[in-house]
Amino acid sequence: MKSFGIDLAGVETRNSGVCILDDRLRARVFTLRNDSEIINSTIKAGPTIIAIDAPLSLPFGRCCLKDTCSCRNKGHLRHCDRELLKMKIKFFPITLGPMRKLTERGIGLKKTLESEGFRVIEVYPGGAQDILNIPRKQKGVDELKKGLIKIGIKGISRVTSDHELDAVTSALVGKMYIEDYYLALGDPEEGLIIMPKKRGF
Repeated sequence: MKSFGIDLAGVETRNSGVCILDDRLRARVFTLRNDSEIINSTIKAGPTIIAIDAPLSLPFGRCCLKDTCSCRNKGHLRHCDRELLKMKIKFFPITLGPMRKLTERGIGLKKTLESEGFRVIEVYPGGAQDILNIPRKQKGVDELKKGLIKIGIKGISRVTSDHELDAVTSALVGKMYIEDYYLALGDPEEGLIIMPKKRGF
């Protein structure tokens, strides 16, 4: 089993963290930038699941995220986003500023990877860290590292970046998805966010 976690940046000029996690919680982390690098690395790794930290769908009724389109009146939140709000998990709406580019990039990357035969899921490492009682990177990168190491992740080092740590969390949720130990938030017709169930590691 290999879970491929991606902490996707909104644009290709910024770093995206990547993690390949095996069934023994051994992580290999690295940083990529453009979509071709991500796609080629994914194909080479041949993972069981790809877990992307980015919105991978639009709200019902939205055909795009452009302000000039009439669909802008159809809403800003998906059903899965509303479920996060009910769980008191903080997030940025997909129609907010830079989230638009991230959403468009995520949807395009998902389409390409699925055309290559991969299974792709949307994850949210910040929310996953809340559920697993791991400090988010906003509370300190070192605290996030300690939290991931505490639950058994191997391969994290002093130089592992915050983007790579979120990729590790994404890959962990992907692993839990394969193990059928997850929550699926939202409407399958609109788009799901996969979150972990609470557990001991």
